[in-house]
Amino acid sequence: MAQLKRFGFGLQALIVLATNAELRSSAEIAEQIRCEPTALRKILAQLGEAGIVEVRQGRAGGYQLARKPEDITLFDVYTSLHDEEPIWDRMLDTTGNHLFGRKVHDSFKKIMGDINAHVVQVLGTYTVADMLD
Repeated sequence: MAQLKRFGFGLQALIVLATNAELRSSAEIAEQIRCEPTALRKILAQLGEAGIVEVRQGRAGGYQLARKPEDITLFDVYTSLHDEEPIWDRMLDTTGNHLFGRKVHDSFKKIMGDINAHVVQVLGTYTVADMLD
């Protein structure tokens, strides 16, 4: 669940940054989206590593988009903020190494593959610019 919260806060931070080309501090963004500043800085650092956000250090530093909002898909944001497997992949944890568990394991694996494909497809069709409308 923490993964989805990071995605939600990260996307909101990008929307804030997309509305104004000026550098914004993490405290300013955190206040606007009602997120804990330390958690937001971690999210912004991950977005920076992915080349989505430009991070400027120092007293006059802050954050701004590194790319145009229309060039940042929600899939880009999602993948940059998720280190772990998708939560639905945990369905496999419920299948055991017994006859019935092995039978349902393959079915579960196919379902998870379909879910993942749809997530990629849907998130890839939206951009940060779409969130501004």
